[in-house]
Amino acid sequence: MSQASEHRPTVAIINLNAIQHNVREMKRHLEPDQALYAVVKANAYGHGAVAVAKAALAAGAQGLAVATVDEGIELRQAGLLAQPILILGLVDPRAIAELVYYRLTVIVSDLIWFQEAWAQLVSNHQESLLDDAKLKVHLALDTGMGRIGLRTVEEVQAFAEGIQVFPWVNWEGVDTHFSTAGGGDPAYVETQWAKWQELLTAVPDSVTVRHYANSAMGVWFKRQPVSSIERFGISMYGMHPKDERSSLPIDLQPALQLISEIVYVKQVEKGSKISYGASYEAQEDEWVATIPIGYADGWFRHYKDIPVLVEGHACPVLGVINMDQLMIRLPHQVPVGTTVTLIGQDHHLENHAADLARLVGTISYEIFCGLSDRIPRIYLQDEEGED
Repeated sequence: MSQASEHRPTVAIINLNAIQHNVREMKRHLEPDQALYAVVKANAYGHGAVAVAKAALAAGAQGLAVATVDEGIELRQAGLLAQPILILGLVDPRAIAELVYYRLTVIVSDLIWFQEAWAQLVSNHQESLLDDAKLKVHLALDTGMGRIGLRTVEEVQAFAEGIQVFPWVNWEGVDTHFSTAGGGDPAYVETQWAKWQELLTAVPDSVTVRHYANSAMGVWFKRQPVSSIERFGISMYGMHPKDERSSLPIDLQPALQLISEIVYVKQVEKGSKISYGASYEAQEDEWVATIPIGYADGWFRHYKDIPVLVEGHACPVLGVINMDQLMIRLPHQVPVGTTVTLIGQDHHLENHAADLARLVGTISYEIFCGLSDRIPRIYLQDEEGED
């Protein structure tokens, strides 16, 4: 794992007040009996899992959601002991001991998982882990995403019958995921909703947690009965689920700013070549600056069409982006140490992550998640963490 480079000026600044504002805004949009889980998988979409989780919980989130066992363990070891942590991805049953010890809720898609998990405990003589605790599980239902989960009423009925032979399991919930709520044909939401309702007929009444809402579903497609849990992901970080700049029913504040500094400035003559492959040729005498960020930091080569902001000017990248550095054209000479904004606002200009995503043919999720651990995260928060 790479370590944060604390001796260079490239940093991601995370506004935890914005995270908390977004959580409170979403909670105001929910019904009283809905719980909000802060989705902090993938290092909180690149924002920093522990810091974001603590801020979200302080703002009223009732639980956390991650993608892997290790992400859940990281939060427990950081002192987040009381809140439910839901693992959204399927888990190797050989991790059963860690799931029980750290009280992590797991999503499953079949009964074989429990057989293999029990066999793992027996082989390691760890059955006593279940003396004082049950494993909480949610059953995934595939209503049309095609990723994980049971797909027919008969399969759910068989699961409901078969789970009874595992007394150490607390079948707490069921879940599904709507594939077009955040983009695609909205009519497909109705198709999936009908399938969800059909599959729920085979779920016992004792399974009371029934959740389906991510950010997009929770904002645009409110349904009755409501989702037990709002899985608050990309919008917690201030982003429109469709990477649009249009207004939403809730007010969102972007939480991440990515900045660096100019480390070298020179004037080059017309015809000078810049970067690998001599991929840029100066069309006139030009001022060129070097910025210490590159594809090893998650500022990938195909981001070459994203201008960076310097003193209120949009400055184009020259040639290909290097592993650790990139070069830009300046409108005039500026001093070494001048701030460069890659994501965020500079004077009247803004490099909004949604706009950048559309520019390079991706989504803001990928831009955020791609920022490597080599970039230090700096956290800003008012003392009381208020809006």
